[in-house]
Amino acid sequence: MIDRFHHLFIAAADFERSLAFYRDVLGWAVTRSWGEASERGAILSGGGIKVVIAQRPGIRAPGADPVAHLDIHDVDARFERMPKGDHVVREPEATPWGTRWFLVRDPDGNVLAYEEVHLFGR
Repeated sequence: MIDRFHHLFIAAADFERSLAFYRDVLGWAVTRSWGEASERGAILSGGGIKVVIAQRPGIRAPGADPVAHLDIHDVDARFERMPKGDHVVREPEATPWGTRWFLVRDPDGNVLAYEEVHLFGR
């Protein structure tokens, strides 16, 4: 079993401000962007790390979105090996962006995504 870090997710309250910080202050390159107005996002790369920044309409509860995405090859097999319990937020399912994932919550409330990543590349 190999779990590899894929990307960090940041839910931006002010998309333009967050984008400017990662692009202009940290010097990371925008590799992809999408959407407009209140539902938009961007993927930035700092070389060895990818960050996804997204702005969504409405207020999201803390801990609702995964903060770290792990790139794995077989979501269903990985989920079957994991002990069951209340740490499971979502069982394996297809995502609207074309991947499969399941979500778990750590003891501090951080949500992790185990994901078969196709959209963002490897």
